[in-house]
Amino acid sequence: RSPAVMKSVQNALFVVGYFLRRAHWLSLDVVLGAMLMHAVAYRLPDGRGQSSWASTLLVGMAVFVIYTLDRFLDNRKTQTPATARHRFYHQQRDLLLKVVIGLAVVGFVLLFWLPFKVIVFGLIISLLSGLYLWVIFRSDAQHTAQLWKEPIVAIIYTLGVWMPSILVAEPVTWESYALMFLFGLVAFQNLLLFSWMESFDLDEGYSLAIAWGTEAVAKIISILAVVVSVAGIVMAVSTTHHYASRAALTLAMMSFLTYLVKHHAPQLLPQERYRWLGDGVFLLAVWLW
Repeated sequence: RSPAVMKSVQNALFVVGYFLRRAHWLSLDVVLGAMLMHAVAYRLPDGRGQSSWASTLLVGMAVFVIYTLDRFLDNRKTQTPATARHRFYHQQRDLLLKVVIGLAVVGFVLLFWLPFKVIVFGLIISLLSGLYLWVIFRSDAQHTAQLWKEPIVAIIYTLGVWMPSILVAEPVTWESYALMFLFGLVAFQNLLLFSWMESFDLDEGYSLAIAWGTEAVAKIISILAVVVSVAGIVMAVSTTHHYASRAALTLAMMSFLTYLVKHHAPQLLPQERYRWLGDGVFLLAVWLW
């Protein structure tokens, strides 16, 4: 192992780490997870359903835009960005605003490839998301709205990822509804995990974990892991469709891994390692492609 080779390996690892860190700050892992689950929903119940490329792209772009705007709004609360992620958004604000505007234009063009009822549903979800963002950043309603952040975001995220496939399916099977419900529980569990982890940061402010108590939220995360795991296994042996069975077991695995992240909190709190794993659980859906 010559010094030159070792130096080249170190430089390569640095470059890979540099781009992975910024991709994570941009929530591209969340975007990819949402797109994967959206495609999975279209393929139910037997894995032969045809996913809509336009709808899948729109889901990914919508998640990216919402996360980006949310970080911009976070930065407006304080003069000094609190985290490295928020400092990155502050430094790249002009560029990211141009990206958001560009994605909005591309998204408008993609609407021509969607059924009318999916477009109407998307507009409803967009209005609900905009209304919530408006309410949560009103100074006289922030604490009350913050308490509803996790359940509301989980509901909007689940409906946005899953419902378009149900709207166009003929017929809609019980597996689609059951898996959408389990996916919603996993999304809620995931958001509770982040709220619980963030509650250990005294500068984080008001959150659901602080309002309910960290012990209560920790128990809810564990209970959800049991509920989703048991329900996923029961569904896996109940459905006659092998693909739906695999999807149910995948959601059970996502929930269990989310619980493991909470269980190993002391090791994962430094440098927000829990976010990498928490966001990454949804990438398990790649197994269903």
